[in-house]
Amino acid sequence: MVWSKKKKPKAAAAVLPDLLREKGWEKQLDLHTIFPRWRELVDVEISDHAQPLKIVRGILWLEVENSSWMQQLQYRKFELLDILNQSLRLSRITDIKLVLPVGVKKSRKVVARTVSFVKPDKEKLAAFERQVGCIADEKCREALLQLWYLSHACRINQGKGSTSD
Repeated sequence: MVWSKKKKPKAAAAVLPDLLREKGWEKQLDLHTIFPRWRELVDVEISDHAQPLKIVRGILWLEVENSSWMQQLQYRKFELLDILNQSLRLSRITDIKLVLPVGVKKSRKVVARTVSFVKPDKEKLAAFERQVGCIADEKCREALLQLWYLSHACRINQGKGSTSD
């Protein structure tokens, strides 16, 4: 483009408002002012657990830390809409959709366990046998004796933890 001597080029700051108005981007720009001001618009507790992702057709999509916060913010949705819409000049948010983070795998700690058998103390075994000796049903008495024996003989050993995806 060739500039004539009569007409000086305008600074970008002078042209930008007209361009935004001409292209109809003013409302979109107004909506998106929520992103940089998120922490000042909502309380610290909310901003620590939810972040704006996008705005599509007047709907604000928030990424929420976990399902507990999703439920909490669902209860506060209308309060959030009021707060956010009061901060806007030209546009309105019509709804808020809450989503959990996608593609983030949390590692689980897997603990290797082994079982070892330790013979129970003979005196304790004899004392329990005397206790269950009054049970007439032999099968029931034997089952109780086995349960007691295994509960006292089996020791679960916690191994070292490892991470799985």
